[in-house]
Amino acid sequence: MAPPLRLARFDRATRTTPRRRLLPPSALLFALVATAGSARAEPQAETIAASRALGIEGVELAEAGRCAEAIEKLERAEALYHAPSVLARLGECQIEIGQIVRGTETLNRVVRERLAPDAPEPFRAAQARAEELLDRHLPRIARLVLHIEPANVPADVTVSGVAVPRALLGAERPTDPGTHEVVANAPGYEGARATIHLDEGARQELTLELLPLEREAKRAAKQPAPAAPPAPVSDGAKPRAAEGPGTLPFVLLGVGAAGLAVGTVTGVLAIQRKNELECPSYQCEGAQHAKLDEAQAVSWVSTAGFGVGLVSGVIGAILFVSSSGGEASTGFRLRPYASAASAGISGSF
Repeated sequence: MAPPLRLARFDRATRTTPRRRLLPPSALLFALVATAGSARAEPQAETIAASRALGIEGVELAEAGRCAEAIEKLERAEALYHAPSVLARLGECQIEIGQIVRGTETLNRVVRERLAPDAPEPFRAAQARAEELLDRHLPRIARLVLHIEPANVPADVTVSGVAVPRALLGAERPTDPGTHEVVANAPGYEGARATIHLDEGARQELTLELLPLEREAKRAAKQPAPAAPPAPVSDGAKPRAAEGPGTLPFVLLGVGAAGLAVGTVTGVLAIQRKNELECPSYQCEGAQHAKLDEAQAVSWVSTAGFGVGLVSGVIGAILFVSSSGGEASTGFRLRPYASAASAGISGSF
């Protein structure tokens, strides 16, 4: 069973302690070779050689100040063949790029490891170096306490894209110093997010409130409903105009009615004037000729009235039926007629 996690105390004197460098590449190579024969399940020689090459390359990159590149090499070397010296260098590089929580946990693995009595000196030096680094960097870790409202909502929470276990909500979460984006999502609730900045060693609490989606639905219900789209037109028929037939058809129908009325009245007067004559129209003289002229004038007025009435009435009727859609929908047809004895409008349905 592994010993309990060691929490190092922060001591100002630790910061002034001269920094001892980890193993140079040559010492790392020696450490890997020295322990190859003592491993319980000895890996293949090719695996040991590959781990050695990756470890040396990673350490050289770290010594050159290129920890971002060194981490990938050191992780692969550790995965192939464990060596405390490689693991300690990996933890130091993780801290160098700002992953303080991850780096200190890596160093804790080195510190907790029980070395064999005959372990090579580079391994013991790496363990001592890991203890020194823990004393220096553990106090830098910030502590973030997250709360979700309502507290009983099974929310999924992430900090800078890293999932937070629900059991950790309301408890102190070790977090790297810096700026983080906190996001919370839960079924049936609107998502919530916040941006927070943590100073080194600080403790900060953050509460995210989740609003039920029903509230959003009620808010949307209060908004005016969008206008309904026009009804679809089938069978190739054109949609009817929304407005009525207008005033022009009624004006023309009125003029037509007036024309027919004038034509009827003057026609009756013309017939009466002709009936009052005491001579044939081609033999009238004097006063009788004057009455003949009056009858003919009234007859012309009657003819004109009927003409204007018919034309206006027909055009008005056609415009009214067309604007109302009657002709298109019912097959209604109108056509005027006139003869020497009568005039009018005929239609078909």
